[in-house]
Amino acid sequence: MNATTLTSSPAAPERRHGARRWLLAFSSAWLADWRERRRDWRVWLVLGVGVALAGCAALLSSLELRATLAAREDAQQAEQQRWSQQGKKYPHAAAHYGVYVFKPLSALAALDPGIEHYVGTSVWLEAHKQNELVYRPANDEPGVNRQFRLNPALVLQVVAPMAMIFLGFGMFAGERERGTLAALRINGAPLGALALARGAVLLCLAMVLAAPACIVVAVLEWSMDGRSPFSDGALRAGLFAIGYLLYLAIWAALIAALSAFCANLRTSLAMLIGLWALTTLVIPRAAVELSQLAAPLPTMQKFRADLDNALSMPDDPAQARLDQQQLLREYGVADVKDLPVNWAGISLQRGENHGDQVFDDYYGRLFNAMRRQTAAAAAAGWLSPSMAVAGLSSAAAGSDTDHHIQFIQGAEQQRRAIQLVLNKAITAHREHDGVRYDGDQSLWNQVAPFRFVFDAIDLGGLFQRSLLPLLALFTASLLLCAAGLRHLRNGNLR
Repeated sequence: MNATTLTSSPAAPERRHGARRWLLAFSSAWLADWRERRRDWRVWLVLGVGVALAGCAALLSSLELRATLAAREDAQQAEQQRWSQQGKKYPHAAAHYGVYVFKPLSALAALDPGIEHYVGTSVWLEAHKQNELVYRPANDEPGVNRQFRLNPALVLQVVAPMAMIFLGFGMFAGERERGTLAALRINGAPLGALALARGAVLLCLAMVLAAPACIVVAVLEWSMDGRSPFSDGALRAGLFAIGYLLYLAIWAALIAALSAFCANLRTSLAMLIGLWALTTLVIPRAAVELSQLAAPLPTMQKFRADLDNALSMPDDPAQARLDQQQLLREYGVADVKDLPVNWAGISLQRGENHGDQVFDDYYGRLFNAMRRQTAAAAAAGWLSPSMAVAGLSSAAAGSDTDHHIQFIQGAEQQRRAIQLVLNKAITAHREHDGVRYDGDQSLWNQVAPFRFVFDAIDLGGLFQRSLLPLLALFTASLLLCAAGLRHLRNGNLR
């Protein structure tokens, strides 16, 4: 057998039979590989360990999410009751009495909690202040849990590719090492059909690890009974599934490519493990560190000090006098005591408006820096498929930075709505003989309960940040696989 025979003889029957022969070769190779793997105890061992790990991750994440949702729902109801039944008091005192609101979570957050363990879960809404979120779950956990949290996303991003490597590193390298690939090629089997069939089997085995996650999402979505914080939950679940399917398909193609290039099993395994470590461990960590350098954030102490200094500067007193004089002219009176409305309420709302401008300025710059950090880290998705799919899954689950900012802004809008209701009530009731108006439950109930729903997912931004890099890497992995097969066709069979 020489190189000319090996590379030219299979081509003639392939051309004669065309697509039909190719499909027949694919189905035969798929069945043969499936039967072989089904009889291999090592496959069952890898899958058993992987499914056990994935099942534990899914079970723990689902139980934790259900307990968290139940606790937040109970706390939110208790807060609403506390607010509604606070008794009679001056409305501005009620504004300082305040109320807590809690961040909602989706069923997909059980699969990819994203940054949820490292950011606050609730925020206190009170007059004059935009407070930070408090009660970060990571603060109550031991150090090892803060650094390494077992969840389905981690299993799919890190463990599943490793399992695929152990099951597929000998896809072609093993036959080259044993010298059986040449005999297989003499039978006229198209290498493309072989690669696709074996890659498909590998992908199917990897998808077994995703089964516990799918079951968890279905159960949680059913148990939430329409309380999802998403209006487009089905679309998000579909994007989540597509992203991980692409991710695992990239690894299947990479394993086939490197196995075709490598002449023996040891080299194939070493190169694949090195690639896995580089793309799932090294690049993501480096991307996070570099993103912090690209868009540095101020320390919380400095941010709060600068914000307090800006708030301490009062609203323009000259403009306040002009507004007061304008109001006196409108009602045809000479003194604020003669106004049919309460100037105290108007003045309080003016102070809120001034504070709102300061908050929008300072928090707007902070949020823009956070978004730049996210964009800088997402750029690593063009080099690492795990970075690309991590960005996609956390965005679909609503557990990324953008969705956290959405909640902060939604909570702030609720705070401003509360102040507006209370200040309007003060404005509408003048003081009589120095006695101020006291609100009661009817006033407190005018504040609508906080029910936050995230915006529909930004498909354009998600495609640019995550899906496009995944598609590009998938195309590149297919081209690399084709190059590896060409390497074999050119006679490099042993």
